[in-house]
Amino acid sequence: MVILAAPDTTFSFSSDNLVPTVAEFTTAGSDIFIISDIANGVKMAPEIQSISAADTPDNLEEVISEMDGISGNIVRFNTDIYNDLEKLNCYKRLRMWYVTNKGYCFGGLTGYLIKNYIPDWTHDGYGNRSKFPFEFRWFKTPATTTGTAQDMAYLDLTN
Repeated sequence: MVILAAPDTTFSFSSDNLVPTVAEFTTAGSDIFIISDIANGVKMAPEIQSISAADTPDNLEEVISEMDGISGNIVRFNTDIYNDLEKLNCYKRLRMWYVTNKGYCFGGLTGYLIKNYIPDWTHDGYGNRSKFPFEFRWFKTPATTTGTAQDMAYLDLTN
C-alpha cells in the first residue's frame, strides 16, 4: 500500500506509535490518498554517492548521501484512483508512506519527501492488465550521534 499526501499537509496522530496506523490515515483528511492495489512492489537498492579516499582526511571513502526507493505497479485502478493521481499533479513534491504486506508502515510521522512523477497508465498487450508503473526515491536521513558520543579530542593538537 502506498499513501500519498500534499507536501504541506499537516495532521496529528493520536497513537503512541512512531508511525501512524492505517486507520489514522483514513481519518486524517482529504489531502491523503491511499492506493492499496500494488503489484510487484519492491524496495530498490540504495544509490550511494561518496567521495574518494584521496579527498578525505583519513584516506577512507566517505558517504555523502544515500537514496532509498520503492517501485511497483498500481494495477487495480478505477476512475477514483485515476482522478486522485490527477489531483496530485499540481504538486512538485509529495509526502509518501508505504505499508508492507506484513503491515509495517515506513515513513515515520512526517513521511518521505519524494518527487511527484507517476507516468500515465500503460497496457502491455493482449491478455495483460493495464497498470500505472511508479518509482519513488527519497534521500535517506543520515545517522547522527549525540555530542556525548562523539570523540572531540581529535581536534586537540596534543592528542
